[in-house]
Amino acid sequence: MTFYNFQGDPDCKSLKLGKFKTVNYAQDSIPIVTIIERTGNFQIERSEGLGVEYKFKIEWVSECSYKLIWLETIKDINNFGYPTNQILTIEITEIGSGFYQQIGSSNIIEQKFQGKVEILE
Repeated sequence: MTFYNFQGDPDCKSLKLGKFKTVNYAQDSIPIVTIIERTGNFQIERSEGLGVEYKFKIEWVSECSYKLIWLETIKDINNFGYPTNQILTIEITEIGSGFYQQIGSSNIIEQKFQGKVEILE
């Protein structure tokens, strides 16, 4: 298995298009699976468990860092309401066989988040 990190020179070009999956574990609840489809300048995030689907504009700010800007809520059956002024900044920190690691931040929440993203296609 080959890993890349910022001490090396990660090749994030292959992650600019494709289908990905994240699994998040909220306290005392079932795993929340999100399917991500990234196509050029747009990203769709779909979570059947939460009943939501969002469309974002992607702005790549470097080889392995990008911003997600909310464009529209496609589906929100539980009326969660996405904070439309939120901009997420994602930094890809490691690439492995079939996955990558990321660290993210928001312009409206101080806490950073990190996680593993599975590469589906």
